[in-house]
Amino acid sequence: MLKKYLLSVFPIVLGIACLTIHATNSSISQDEFLVEPFFFLVPISYLLFTIGIVSILLVTVRRRKQR
Repeated sequence: MLKKYLLSVFPIVLGIACLTIHATNSSISQDEFLVEPFFFLVPISYLLFTIGIVSILLVTVRRRKQR
C-alpha cells in the first residue's frame, strides 16, 4: 500500500526539484535582462504536479472501491 502512494508522490517531488533548479539559476544580465537558462523546467514541473495529483486521486478512489 505504501508503494502505491510512494509512486504517486514521486512526480510531485520531482516537480518541486524542477522549480527549485529553475529558481536558483535565474539571474539578471549586464543589460538588465532576466536570464533563465532552465525555463523549460517550469512546464515540466506543472506536468509532474498534475501527474502526481491525478495518480494520488486514482489510488485513493481505487482503494475506497475495494472496501
